Amino acid sequence: MKRQILAFSGLFVLILFLSLSSNVFAIQYKVKNGDTLYGISKKFGVSVNQIKETNNLQKSQIKKNQILNISTKRNSKNIAKSKIKANYYTVRKGDTLLKIAQKTNQSVKKIMALNHVSSRNLRVGQKLVLAKQNHETEEPKITNGNEDLEEDDSLDISIENINQDIIDPNQQEDSNRKEELLGKWNSPDEVQLFVKVAIEFIGAPYRFGGSTLKGIDCSSFVQKIYRIFDVNLPRKASEQSRVGISITRENLSEGDLVFFHTKRSLGHVGIYIGNNEFVHASSKSKVVRIDSLDTPYYQKRFQRAVRIKGLDNNGA
Repeated sequence: MKRQILAFSGLFVLILFLSLSSNVFAIQYKVKNGDTLYGISKKFGVSVNQIKETNNLQKSQIKKNQILNISTKRNSKNIAKSKIKANYYTVRKGDTLLKIAQKTNQSVKKIMALNHVSSRNLRVGQKLVLAKQNHETEEPKITNGNEDLEEDDSLDISIENINQDIIDPNQQEDSNRKEELLGKWNSPDEVQLFVKVAIEFIGAPYRFGGSTLKGIDCSSFVQKIYRIFDVNLPRKASEQSRVGISITRENLSEGDLVFFHTKRSLGHVGIYIGNNEFVHASSKSKVVRIDSLDTPYYQKRFQRAVRIKGLDNNGA
């Protein structure tokens, strides 16, 4: 009888240990060329801050062949919370789509798709249908004017600009302009320094028309970074797209500018940093952040890329 009790006790302890250890998953990752903390965080489904905390990192810079410990911890409360999902959510004062997604453990994109809303047109008391777990990765559907698009920062409301999407004067100007680089990198190390400086702005708040660290928009962000490296760019994203030399997406290199058709032609701009990623001041997320060109949102809106500085006379 005692042996049976001991056997059952041992089995219980083993089951308890396995159930606890299943909530902790840790691996070691060797940094590859072109890796960023943001890219690694997306790959493993953990936050950048969590990677920093686990590895005692003070800054976002990482080196090739550096070993990072990647771990995720989930307690029983979080597991239970993730399984319990309400069918509706009533919008409260101060709510944004991001806050609602965090409260309900749902996807912002799916909430947008199911309800055809953005943070701009939320109303207190409005009932939102919540996303289903197996559809969280779907892209939001395009709706008539309600999609939360990246904006042209230095928006100039005039008849000429309103008609820009109908008759695009940029195409005619591009055929007449002489393409040339605005500068030359001193070395590949300077290019990497440029990328590091741009990444240091991650987390800076976005503000429409802003040009300071208290609030900056996409074209001003690009303008300021290049000004540090002795290149003066125009203020508007559409104007920035008409300097330098045009390149294809396949030939992108660190420091190149990437442009997207959002609410208007060439309405948004970012800086390419390698690994198919770019850093930009996002009006959607309200901060400077890194995104991937492979993200469906940006993939279908990619419009143009230009090179501002090159390593030789050909810009290679």
